[in-house]
Amino acid sequence: MRNFILEELADALDDRSGQFRYFFILSDCRLEPYAADDPGAHGCSSRNDAVAVHPLSHADAHEMIRDFIATLADGELAERLHSAAAGPSPARFLQVIGAFPRARRSWLSYRQRRLEATALDWLRGQNVDLQRLGLDKAPRTEEEAIGLRFDGALEARMREVDERVKALWRRGAAAIASAGTTRAELHLDEIYHSNAMRGNRLDRAQTEALVLRGETVGGLTLREHLEAVNLHRALGHVDVLAKSQAPLTERAIRELHMLLFAAIDDENAGAYRRIDTRIVGSDYLPPESVLVPALVREFTEWLDETSAATLAKAAAAQAKIQNVSPFLDGNGRVGRLLSSMVLSGSGYPPAIVRTEDADRYYDGLRQSDAGDLSAMLALTIDCVGASLARLEAALK
Repeated sequence: MRNFILEELADALDDRSGQFRYFFILSDCRLEPYAADDPGAHGCSSRNDAVAVHPLSHADAHEMIRDFIATLADGELAERLHSAAAGPSPARFLQVIGAFPRARRSWLSYRQRRLEATALDWLRGQNVDLQRLGLDKAPRTEEEAIGLRFDGALEARMREVDERVKALWRRGAAAIASAGTTRAELHLDEIYHSNAMRGNRLDRAQTEALVLRGETVGGLTLREHLEAVNLHRALGHVDVLAKSQAPLTERAIRELHMLLFAAIDDENAGAYRRIDTRIVGSDYLPPESVLVPALVREFTEWLDETSAATLAKAAAAQAKIQNVSPFLDGNGRVGRLLSSMVLSGSGYPPAIVRTEDADRYYDGLRQSDAGDLSAMLALTIDCVGASLARLEAALK
């Protein structure tokens, strides 16, 4: 379950490079890193509420590797990894396991769980109040599946929406097809609201006229027109991806971004950002640009393998993409497209985040960056519920 303090402490315990020194500040439960030669580290070490975090020994790191190898059912692979791990450095082990993608993912997951368990033990040893950090309770199954914590009361609301979706489909495909007008309206609403949240001035009627009849609006920029047309095309591609039921690929995510920015920013359309950036209105700093490709691959693997419920998966997909922010612009729209893909693939209507819910949406993303999906999931449930209500009304 994602908790950034726990993640930071786990990383500090795993850093045996000697390039940094880490101190945990007990008074406000935060980790302070310093370069090894930074004189500020001496000042921090003299604080009464600062505790130095010493990394795990090389022997402990090798023990973790041996324990992981013991969990493998493939005896031949286990033997190869055991031989590779016999040297003084884990480099050979990492090289061998890198040739086995599924085993590598299993190792990374196992390693993270072990490091976080060690970090929890370290916090208990310092008498840190785990409740204050949201670490006093074991994560629920659904939280484990998405890697983020959320309010347990939302599970009942997810089940309620799931039952409504099943009831809708029990009426049969022909009955649902008869609500085609409402589905088309939801599609146009999704285009209008998604773009309006980013400042596009096309109103709902103008969006419909442009997308359906090609009518342009005087006084608005070419970009504003293209944003609506491009999102319409991207949503069509999302429908294709959802119906295929094939695992989402890194290439497919880049294609969605390319569709969004075609003829708007051809240089960056479909291209990962090549600079480090920050999210406007947030203190959160996305990962360094060099890490983006690997993090997006990890995201697609998670999306393919997670057992999370549809609504939790759809909400977490948005949060995880925004957390990585792989593109210079359009990360929110890509996240909402992926949410729509997850929902559509399971027969759910879209979660249309309306302009009046923009504050809830951005607050939810900020809380998700801190490891708490509650607000984002609650908004997703509300938005899907609103779309369901329109479809249910159309079928009466």
